[in-house]
Amino acid sequence: MPRRTVFRHLAQISLDQATRERYLIMFSSHYLYHHIEHIPPLTSDTLFANQQPLELEVGCGYGEFLCSLAQANQARNFLGVDIAYLPLQRATYTASTLALENIKFVAADARRLFPLFAPNSLQAVYLHFPDPNRRRKFRKRQIFTPTLLDVLSQALCPGGRLSVMTDHREYFLEMLVLVEQDARFEKTHADRYLTGFDAPVLSRYQRLWERHGLPTLRFEVRRRL
Repeated sequence: MPRRTVFRHLAQISLDQATRERYLIMFSSHYLYHHIEHIPPLTSDTLFANQQPLELEVGCGYGEFLCSLAQANQARNFLGVDIAYLPLQRATYTASTLALENIKFVAADARRLFPLFAPNSLQAVYLHFPDPNRRRKFRKRQIFTPTLLDVLSQALCPGGRLSVMTDHREYFLEMLVLVEQDARFEKTHADRYLTGFDAPVLSRYQRLWERHGLPTLRFEVRRRL
């Protein structure tokens, strides 16, 4: 089931201007394509005015998982990116309700943001339940590609982690083989891959797919020192 199906009947939340300005950054693909040189890099310094380690979730959706990380790790900063605006409204509302000071969200196509990730600026990246749409015309939109690994081999700090998980076995094995062939990364676990993910707060995607009896397949790698 494509991610967009989950959002089909999502009601819009009204956010006041102060909350939007505090938590939510919006970029159009047109502006990112034509004017990206005018946008500062997405670092802790530019986003939070401090030097705390920065962790990124690509496709953060409703933000449950990332907000739980931010609440439990006040000495780290967290950035969530998603192309869909409605779930980001929910994520922003959750962050505001928890009065989190160390999290922000970006509404944009993550692929357009690649030039904005500075070298050695990310401590961890989470790619959890990316859209697995297998139709030919959508495959070019898939986020896990050699280009993504090129970007992360620079943007992750040495030893920085990349966590990937999905319920879609075919897509998972494609991603797994791709990263196994890349000498710039090494797994953090002895098994070829892991099954299940027992986080304090599960994302809506994980709860949904596991209710349908689909196991969560996962791997984690780190950038080699």
